[in-house]
Amino acid sequence: MTQDERLAKRDALRSEIVKLEESIRVLLEQEEELLRECSHTYAGGKSALVGGRVKVCVHCGRSVQGKDEKLWG
Repeated sequence: MTQDERLAKRDALRSEIVKLEESIRVLLEQEEELLRECSHTYAGGKSALVGGRVKVCVHCGRSVQGKDEKLWG
């Protein structure tokens, strides 16, 4: 393979990479939209929150303050 062929192949691969990165970005945005209204539960109704003082949803990754927690005092 000549240097010109290598460079042409590299350009083609980079072009494909850009297309795939855009596809991934669109998919991540769709996932974020789906999880925006996360109820923080599993399908059976069981809580999907894990952690001690700071609870985090295993599905959306957001931290959730408990109902009875006080921030200070």
